[in-house]
Amino acid sequence: MADYYQIRIHGIFESAHYLYDYHGEGKNEALHGHTFEVELFINSYKLKNGISVDFLKVREKFDSLMLDLDHICLNKIIPFSEINPTAENIGKYIYNTLKEFLLTGEYIHEVRVWEGPKNFASYFPDNQ
Repeated sequence: MADYYQIRIHGIFESAHYLYDYHGEGKNEALHGHTFEVELFINSYKLKNGISVDFLKVREKFDSLMLDLDHICLNKIIPFSEINPTAENIGKYIYNTLKEFLLTGEYIHEVRVWEGPKNFASYFPDNQ
């Protein structure tokens, strides 16, 4: 296996959501809020001037996305108007939103979404 480098970027957003059909028979979960924490892990197999992934370039896009998700009801935005805004689906959404901004040789290894201090779900794209 080849050597690689990894960076981690961390962000927080506060939002509300509810899960569709959570109680069965079409009964949705009650609207409630979380402090969502997101960890984005990006790998690279190369260095350019000693840098694997430029924190500043990725952070600019990442922070913009965190602001877009902050203080809203997640169910009101696409794709969460149609699918459950679970930590798992939020992770995949973040991946799909940010993957296009990476350079050749860089890839998102994991998106970890915390719903509070004790529970998280990870999304691992099939690009390794």
